[in-house]
Amino acid sequence: MTEELQLVTIREGDTQLFVPANHESNGPSTSSMPVFYNPKMEFNRDMSVFLLGKLLRGGQSLLDGMSATGARGIRVRRETGLELRLHLNDSNPLATGVIEKNLALNGIVDAEVTRQDLRTLLLTARYDCVDVDPFGTPAPFFPMAAGAVRNNGVLCVTATDTGAMSGIFTSACLRKYGCRGSRTPFHHEIGVRNMLGFIAREAARQDLGIQPLVSYYADHYIRAFVRIERGAKRADDALGKLGFCAYDPKTLEREYRMEDEGGSIGPIWIGRTCDPDLLSEMNLQPHLRTADRIAELVGHLRGEASVNRPHFTLDELSRSQRIDTPKIDGLIEKLRAIGKASRTHFGPKTFTTDADIGDIIRAMK
Repeated sequence: MTEELQLVTIREGDTQLFVPANHESNGPSTSSMPVFYNPKMEFNRDMSVFLLGKLLRGGQSLLDGMSATGARGIRVRRETGLELRLHLNDSNPLATGVIEKNLALNGIVDAEVTRQDLRTLLLTARYDCVDVDPFGTPAPFFPMAAGAVRNNGVLCVTATDTGAMSGIFTSACLRKYGCRGSRTPFHHEIGVRNMLGFIAREAARQDLGIQPLVSYYADHYIRAFVRIERGAKRADDALGKLGFCAYDPKTLEREYRMEDEGGSIGPIWIGRTCDPDLLSEMNLQPHLRTADRIAELVGHLRGEASVNRPHFTLDELSRSQRIDTPKIDGLIEKLRAIGKASRTHFGPKTFTTDADIGDIIRAMK
């Protein structure tokens, strides 16, 4: 059937791939493409190569559950140098044809290719790593996705419905993720924590706990890598890291807390969203086209992990005080004189600190 589909060859990282000739080179691709391929998600795939090369071992199994062209799974297999047992699945018959071509193009002869509804597939086998990267919400694939990961394995999840996940669309946030949302200046951070909280609650239904490894917001999506740990105690430990975010738009005060005190945002994950030890031992792979962006992200995530409090934006603080926006590096330097402070990956004018709001405003002035 792929003869009916015009293909071109492109290169990502060290991997050549056949992709649809009509793929869009600007902006997100659409779900109506015969076989989905989004060049703007190269950073997402680069991060998978970068992280899974650290998290997995040769001989382990990887399920790329919604493979489309097979780009992610094939790149992880080739570019990490790990002899992974690769399983590529897509319910689209055109996609599986392209996957077969891309496996042949890259000399991979032992991968398994299936054409199934992912929800059905997740009930039939377990893997050391499962990747769920849908167009939109990952909610329909839970709790099956968590249950398909072996003990101490890795679950990778992407969500592109960031308006719902981050609480901007309050009804959708509650309906899809069981979370009371609200529009805040730090809504992307709420989105990341809502994703982790949702995964933790869905995993706990099967006596599974999670440990966040790396979680972040980028472009138009939220991405999380978590370790799955089997056992009721592990599930209870993870649920113990759920809580709420209290935010006062008048005073700009915000904090994560265990209890819901009058309409707080949540439940969300209020523990660390990344493993600081993992972040500290990461070395870049220079062949990745987005290596500089990965280095910047990892640097910001390290700083965020050391504080673990809701971030601020310079613009919201400047507006509230009716003062000119200061240089962020100068402000962080002043805040570090009294405690912890770091830039964050949520935007060029964002920072997090353990200083209280009064100290922040005094430092700004």
